[in-house]
Amino acid sequence: MNGYVLRVWVLLVALLIVRPAFAGPQDPWAVDARTSSLTFTVTQVGSIVSGRFPTWTGEIMLDPAALAAARIDIKIDTRAVTANNTDVDSLLKGPNFLAVQKFPEAHFVATSVTAKGGDRYEAQGKLTIRDVTRDAVLPFTLSIADDPSRPGTLRASAKGRIVLKRLDYGVGQNEWAATGQVANEVAVDLNVTASRPR
Repeated sequence: MNGYVLRVWVLLVALLIVRPAFAGPQDPWAVDARTSSLTFTVTQVGSIVSGRFPTWTGEIMLDPAALAAARIDIKIDTRAVTANNTDVDSLLKGPNFLAVQKFPEAHFVATSVTAKGGDRYEAQGKLTIRDVTRDAVLPFTLSIADDPSRPGTLRASAKGRIVLKRLDYGVGQNEWAATGQVANEVAVDLNVTASRPR
């Protein structure tokens, strides 16, 4: 066996022994868009305004037994935001709030995930809105079980809420920078169902 062939053989063996960090239990979860949701609530002049981001994607690699290798990466299409009210939608998408034409995407990526006991976890990461990036903490619950309708498949359900201060991200320009009409705090709720092979 010449030197070149030997080196190739050693490399192949090394690749088989040193498996990728996300192999096996860290296979990505496939998010079920039909049963998952991303919604928000905010107080406007004493009333609760609710809305949703119907278009978003999530890359999730998470095994409770191997949290050091966990990855959560969520990208949100801000252009699709809706509160089911034409006037409110126009305001949300306009330059004073999300400015969706200039900033069509919000982005959350976790830098670490820690267990908090029972089914409770916490993802610490970076959230970007309007090209402003800040530290953010997403507490969530997680349950994983066999999917009875699909043998050999696991199904996960996760629910989390993060409370943001919109002005930290420049959401609310000019007259909307005051909090008399629209509160500074916005609650964002993430409800995810996903599956992957066992």
